[in-house]
Amino acid sequence: MHLFVRDLSGHSLSFDAFDVSSLQYAVADRTAIPVEDQRLVFGSSQLVSGRTLSSYGIEAGNTVGLALRLRGGAPKKRCGFMLSNTDRCSQAAVRIVGDCQLCSASFCSRHRLAEDHSCPKLSTCREEAFERNKARLEADATHTEKLARV
Repeated sequence: MHLFVRDLSGHSLSFDAFDVSSLQYAVADRTAIPVEDQRLVFGSSQLVSGRTLSSYGIEAGNTVGLALRLRGGAPKKRCGFMLSNTDRCSQAAVRIVGDCQLCSASFCSRHRLAEDHSCPKLSTCREEAFERNKARLEADATHTEKLARV
């Protein structure tokens, strides 16, 4: 059966095929799109390999659409908090605010604060903040307070 396949750029390519799998291999030969990445669509239904084109109501001269198969995204981030030596929190990590700036791990809304997940860099961060605040307060002290310290 002679039919057309509209490719990704909108051009129509002509093919001779009787079943979906032979059409997929012919499209792969001409367009260099692997068979597993092809998604052939006719009349709002996706063509499944192994079936004939006539079972979908495709006649000679009809046009079949070609699209790329959508792949799944990355797996969801999970909370990095360890409840015990072997158990981990099963909640999904909160985007943006769930990332700890100190240890670069991702946590759920319950464990996102550094105090909640016992961040190993928390003590050094507190010491640095203490030193910064101490220096700022000493710089802001008035003349009389500076003379009283000496």
